[in-house]
Amino acid sequence: MKALRLKLFQETACYKKPFASKVAETYPLPPYSTVKGMIHALLRADRFIPMRLSVQGEYEAKLLDYQRHYFFKKRDVAAFPLILDGIQDESFSYDANEITTMPIYTHLLYRVDLLIHVEAEKEVLERVIHAIETGENHYSLGRWEDLVRIDEYKIVQVDELDEEKDLRYYAYIPHHLLDIDIKHIPYELPWKYEVVNGVRKWEKVNVGYVRKGTTAPEGACIDEDGELVFFHL
Repeated sequence: MKALRLKLFQETACYKKPFASKVAETYPLPPYSTVKGMIHALLRADRFIPMRLSVQGEYEAKLLDYQRHYFFKKRDVAAFPLILDGIQDESFSYDANEITTMPIYTHLLYRVDLLIHVEAEKEVLERVIHAIETGENHYSLGRWEDLVRIDEYKIVQVDELDEEKDLRYYAYIPHHLLDIDIKHIPYELPWKYEVVNGVRKWEKVNVGYVRKGTTAPEGACIDEDGELVFFHL
């Protein structure tokens, strides 16, 4: 099969976990839904595009950022707050009955290298490449401010791995590929959602976060340049 391989770099990033409200905890790698969202943003898609993803990577350190967050008390408010920190002689006020603030610790990953494989229809992969080559805006992965640099994009041949090989990066490996001897941290990662009664209902994927250096399990794939691939479906 053919897949698009992306090598990405981020100076800092936070792939925020859902329900982490008092502290913005981050996943160690971007979940599938975050990568899928970036691809869909590149394509300016207005509907779900079928694809499979493999996510691997590593980071140098984890940092703590202390930020002031604004929270709406009501669904509809009269004014939207504008952050003016650092701008002299500018005043800012808000209605305390509508908006409140709270300091929050945000976990940041520092110097993140990512290896992403995207398997989709040929026409979709070609559109992604065209969007990368002609894009006029910055790219981000995670939050809007988590800028990402695309160091490589390449169509590669992917086949089933037929020899023993160790992981070069940390990786999400789908649960059905893991055997009992592989040490991992289990995650239930969001993939896609449908809106039910106005609420997003997420489809989840059970994976293990596996350390680099671990021997790849049976059923893994490998691309033409020797990079391991673990598609999530």
